[in-house]
Amino acid sequence: MQRLRRFAIDQGGALALAVAVFYVLGACPYIVENDNAEFATLGAAGGIAHPSGYPAYVLWLRAWSWLPVSSPAHAAAIATAILGVLQVLVLHAACRAWGARPLAATLAVGVYAVAPLVARYNTSAEAFAMNGLVVALVLWLAAANGPARGMLRAGLLGLVAGLGLANHLTCAVVAPVGLLGVVRAVREAGPLRSLPIAIGGLVLGLGAYLYLLIAPDHLASWRHPENLSDIVAIVLREDYGGMFGFSGSEAARPWAENLAELARTLGRSWLWILPVGGLAALGVAIARPRREPRAGWIALAATIVLAGPLLVTRFDIPLDVVGLWTVRRFHLLPILLFVIPIALALELAAARYEARLAGRLPAVLVVLVVLAATIASMPYLRRFRSPAMDYEVRNTLASLPQHAVLIGGVDELDVGIRYLQLACGERTDVTVIRWQTINWDWYAAKLAPFHYDKAKPFPRRQLIEQAFARGLPVFVKVGIDKSDLDGLGRYPYGIVDRVLPPGAPMPTLDEVVTQNRDLFAKFRLDYAFPGRDDEWATWMHFNYEAVWRRLAGSLARAGNAAGAAAARDLAAQLAPR
Repeated sequence: MQRLRRFAIDQGGALALAVAVFYVLGACPYIVENDNAEFATLGAAGGIAHPSGYPAYVLWLRAWSWLPVSSPAHAAAIATAILGVLQVLVLHAACRAWGARPLAATLAVGVYAVAPLVARYNTSAEAFAMNGLVVALVLWLAAANGPARGMLRAGLLGLVAGLGLANHLTCAVVAPVGLLGVVRAVREAGPLRSLPIAIGGLVLGLGAYLYLLIAPDHLASWRHPENLSDIVAIVLREDYGGMFGFSGSEAARPWAENLAELARTLGRSWLWILPVGGLAALGVAIARPRREPRAGWIALAATIVLAGPLLVTRFDIPLDVVGLWTVRRFHLLPILLFVIPIALALELAAARYEARLAGRLPAVLVVLVVLAATIASMPYLRRFRSPAMDYEVRNTLASLPQHAVLIGGVDELDVGIRYLQLACGERTDVTVIRWQTINWDWYAAKLAPFHYDKAKPFPRRQLIEQAFARGLPVFVKVGIDKSDLDGLGRYPYGIVDRVLPPGAPMPTLDEVVTQNRDLFAKFRLDYAFPGRDDEWATWMHFNYEAVWRRLAGSLARAGNAAGAAAARDLAAQLAPR
């Protein structure tokens, strides 16, 4: 009984159990974002994720793909939730190793675990949950009072670092703390014994990248490497313009906006006042170290700066609806790193009361903190747990005729249809071609029998012509270059465009409107519509709205004022709220 109480209270077991219930019950059963759809697909079908490949996380998802749940996305979400629960246990242990007592550790980790952004990415398929677990392990293993010493400390730190780099490269920002842990291991066991063990552990962890050589190769998988050079190119994200690029171009970096957004995320996650207390406590710990030596607190401060301000100012995309989704995920590491100094702040504030009420107060606070913070997080989670993307992809795929060819971009239709086809076995007759990557040799090799001459300026046109030659219906994503479609008929068909062969008769405008009304009448839209800043869900409804805005413009130019008004009304009904 004493051992159980110690695990539940002193080691965070009760908190982990409460969080496990929250995470598993909240695990998302459908795809909600681009990367989420990709990982759900690879969890079910295997393959290589976009650079840097994320082999450790893909292998973890593959190990849990057998779960008898409602969908492959749900299985991947529960597998990710398990990582989130492990993260809670390790973070609690890390707080204790850095000097916090059970009450302070429980409060800090409890608030962290159910913070809106953290709960969101710990309950749907995304590599950030494993990244958080890796960073938490480094914080725990490197602490002066960590669980291992000497060669064991060195080997475990090396192994965790290797596995972390085989998952998400941003774990490298915890290097100041990790290297401090290795230095401590060297002092404890000597360099000749510790360093080879640390290097061996690192190499063993990085061995997860060997999965890329044997991963299944299909249209949802990134390029299949043939040698070490190809693996390095994937790891270094060369196709995206480097380690911290997303646009693949020399785009301006909105550093001021990124810093402001980071500050807002930290404030929302930590109830606004706690980050101030954590920074103050970190300053006190550096000036007057207790339990953890000064070097540890300095390394932690350097890590927070690297993971926060320095990292986010490297991003090169505008902070629009989808751009915010891209960068907010990288705020998870700064949120996590604040757990240690906030636990210290709570320790200083609550020390005088814990000894007096040690028997019951921690357990009561676990329940109160998790319940209160969970309730506070629910509105946020509902916004980003919208089935809008899942339904939009299903609506579009179901509307396409047999053996259709869809040429589009790297968007929800691309990754979403791959998910439905490869993970769910739906509508495998439809061919989806990603037009941004067709000039890449490895992607072109996947497009048989759609071969084309790269010397010609518009390879997309060649793909369309070859589809016509085979008698296949062709659709393109709205926004594709008009130069690819010169001389071809084109009209709205749901959120995509139907393209007609040369000489084929175009339907009348009234026929196009009627056809789209029939399509939308079959679309599943039975959920709470998103707001105008709900990231991917908002984008889905921008797509729906744009169809009817476009048709309204065509009707107005044709002199059909009543039809134009009706189309504008439907656009308003479909728009984000």
